[in-house]
Amino acid sequence: MHTIMALGLSAIVGFFSIAAAASDQAFTGVFEGTGRACSGEMQVRAKTIAWHSTFSTCTATRYDVLERNADPSQERIVFRLKKRSSECRYPVIEAVRTSEYNWNVTGYPSLEGFQKKHLPDWSISALPDRQVLSCPMTKSK
Repeated sequence: MHTIMALGLSAIVGFFSIAAAASDQAFTGVFEGTGRACSGEMQVRAKTIAWHSTFSTCTATRYDVLERNADPSQERIVFRLKKRSSECRYPVIEAVRTSEYNWNVTGYPSLEGFQKKHLPDWSISALPDRQVLSCPMTKSK
């Protein structure tokens, strides 16, 4: 009886260890944008991110991960650039998987903008410091 319980407990611990290791793996990929404003590419490497679009150029820089959901059915990650170039309008970038290869990538002009994105008066504002760029992108690598 104790052997069965021990085996069951070790299986559960093993499952959670595998799940934790998978979520700790670096999120990487090359994303290609479409359309006039979103034409360009975002490159996410283990330690740096770069996003070049029509109206913003974020050169490769280190980042922090603010939020992450590694569940394949609801995969989502939010990056905060540690140092942005002067041409970079979006220091906070959120990537949400919408299908097997497609993602919606949204750039926020500030951490406050990201945190308040669900507030009605914030999301419909025409103020420049509240405007976001939301781009459908395809992950190619």
